[in-house]
Amino acid sequence: MKKIAAVLIVALISAGAVFASVDMKLALGGQSNGNIEISDNSTQFDFTVDAELDMDFDRGHGMLVGLMLTKNDIALSVGYAYQTDISSSCDFILGAGATVVIKDPAALNYFLTADFDFNITPDMFIRVGTGVLLNMGALNENYGKGWSITIPLPSLAFGWHF
Repeated sequence: MKKIAAVLIVALISAGAVFASVDMKLALGGQSNGNIEISDNSTQFDFTVDAELDMDFDRGHGMLVGLMLTKNDIALSVGYAYQTDISSSCDFILGAGATVVIKDPAALNYFLTADFDFNITPDMFIRVGTGVLLNMGALNENYGKGWSITIPLPSLAFGWHF
């Protein structure tokens, strides 16, 4: 599983390098999966490792590609990202898209994220953010019947701008 994750991260970076004129950011971090679930009153704590590649094509409009590893599954995310400058040292990124969770059975979920990038140097930043995840359940005959909304605790990531 670790080898697959490493290959996917390298593939994401390599695919992004094709777009030489694209403004790209790579954020690597971990987040706690302690969350508030609206469907029931359960609280779960788990640590995940995630990577996100943000590509800004033109005037703040772009896409994001993400990879998240937990102890039980792998999740791949693709979506639209809008980036705007708040100040010379802080950017705001709003993202929305879909996540495919690779497990048995697979799942398809939807997300909305809000992240702040605080520049440490011209090439390095710290990202703080959270969002909303709409869990639709396994891709089978019960898809969408047992949905829930998850609001993750704020995550922290370190990133590089290239």
